[in-house]
Amino acid sequence: MPLITRLFLKTGLVYFLGALLVGILLQVDGLGLPNLVPMFWHMLMVGWITQIIMGVSLWMFPGRIKEESFQNQKWAWLTYGFLNLGLIQRFVSEPMIILSEGDHWKTLLVISAILQFVAVLCYVIEIWPRVLSKAQRRKKKKSSR
Repeated sequence: MPLITRLFLKTGLVYFLGALLVGILLQVDGLGLPNLVPMFWHMLMVGWITQIIMGVSLWMFPGRIKEESFQNQKWAWLTYGFLNLGLIQRFVSEPMIILSEGDHWKTLLVISAILQFVAVLCYVIEIWPRVLSKAQRRKKKKSSR
């Protein structure tokens, strides 16, 4: 299993455990922690489910060559980096919007959403050639000659 696939799966598990912890904290009355519900759902759906889907799809759909190098998987690595950077930035900035009066936290939250969107675009660029049929690949190969 390629390293990038293992990273997606292991990081997804970390987000699942984080979502479990946040879910438990949501059940404790009187903690007064702000914006835990959006953080819980982002950890669960984007952090865990999305990363598991991306990791498994990169593993199950064949690569362009037998042994994928770092260079050949650059879009997958960019996906991993942008997605996790956006998630971590969101987990820091979202509670701070309530705790702080500065607008820079709102700006950071918007940037985190943009990073996550860019991650999805990078994922599409990485996975698209992998889901082409053999006939489509042959046709594409002939047209590039």
